[in-house]
Amino acid sequence: MRDVFISYRRSDSAGHAGRLLDSLGKRFDADKFFRDIEDLEPGVDFPEALNRALAQCTAMLVVIGPTWATVATAAGTRIKEADDFVHLEVAAGLARKEVRVIPVLVGGATLPKASELPPDLQGLTRRNAFDLSDA
Repeated sequence: MRDVFISYRRSDSAGHAGRLLDSLGKRFDADKFFRDIEDLEPGVDFPEALNRALAQCTAMLVVIGPTWATVATAAGTRIKEADDFVHLEVAAGLARKEVRVIPVLVGGATLPKASELPPDLQGLTRRNAFDLSDA
């Protein structure tokens, strides 16, 4: 069972998410953490696998880099698209009241404003964030 789900945007904070997992794995049982790139096997249905992982977790670390909420698409920003995997992950975590959702700010990022997020993600802005510096 994975207790902690690590959500991140690859184009924004993959390196930070990896280093965070490495550091946490030295202090805690590494098998307690879920990160897609390491825990999803080839050929699995991504949304189904994410939902299974989220159903097991008690905490979610949302790693937010400088462009997490502003990565652009032809239609606007990715985070506002209902099929964006980061959007799906965080919305599912926020919807589960028993999951502690912790924003982890990296690379000098700040927490997005509620107006920058779709309604189902705006609760993220009310969470106390943890600022993780390179130091």
